Amino acid sequence: MNNIFNAQRFFKLLNKHTREHYKTYLISTAVLIGILSLLMGCTAYLSGGQFGTNAQFGYFYIFLFLCGAIFTSMIFANLGDKKKSIPALTLPVSNLERFVVGWIYSYLIFQVIFVICFFTIDLIVISVGNMNPGVRNVLINSDENSDKLLMAFLIFGLVHASAFFGAIFFEKMQFIKTMFSVFIVLIILQLINIPLINFFFKISTRMQPIFAGVSLYETGKDPYVFIRPTADSYHVLMIMCLLVTLVLWAATFFKLKEKQV
Repeated sequence: MNNIFNAQRFFKLLNKHTREHYKTYLISTAVLIGILSLLMGCTAYLSGGQFGTNAQFGYFYIFLFLCGAIFTSMIFANLGDKKKSIPALTLPVSNLERFVVGWIYSYLIFQVIFVICFFTIDLIVISVGNMNPGVRNVLINSDENSDKLLMAFLIFGLVHASAFFGAIFFEKMQFIKTMFSVFIVLIILQLINIPLINFFFKISTRMQPIFAGVSLYETGKDPYVFIRPTADSYHVLMIMCLLVTLVLWAATFFKLKEKQV
């Protein structure tokens, strides 16, 4: 068991990773705070202090997914450099310990830092905006928005898993290559979406984004009837998203085991 996971060895590796990268992480956090403050503040200012929930969710989704993908893509950067990979791979730790350290920083710690930064800035922006007469901004962490926040974190798990696998699968330009691969997969899914719907419904359909409903057309009737996904459909989609995330995390671990000096 000690050859697979040892708590003392793991915490030493976690401490080593922290000491080596904390300056980079602090600078990255400062850059994130600066960009969020500038963009969110300008949006509220140009809107006369208004900063609605749609705008808040837009910034939350975009920066969570984009920054998370970029950060995760660099988590195994040392293993892509032959000079740096030698000391990294010869370090007396197990592959599971390397995997967990990278996962904790890129998934858990990143989300905690991002949420603290985002909601602190968000609270400041809407508080300043509410000083204007007639402006009543609301923070997006209310109960009625809990489903959207849950979906954001669920999708982030899939984004993280994709970037995590790409970080270990590709040796150079991990982020660019991973995003290109994801784009190709989404295009393929979109292209096979219509033939599959035509096969199951035996009726003409219109191009529709995947998982966003079905537009059906029957000759002699009103053009294109749109069928929205039911609540059960979203539950199935959430389960599929979770399963794909777990599979990609497992694939990342086994790919990490293949790394050699």
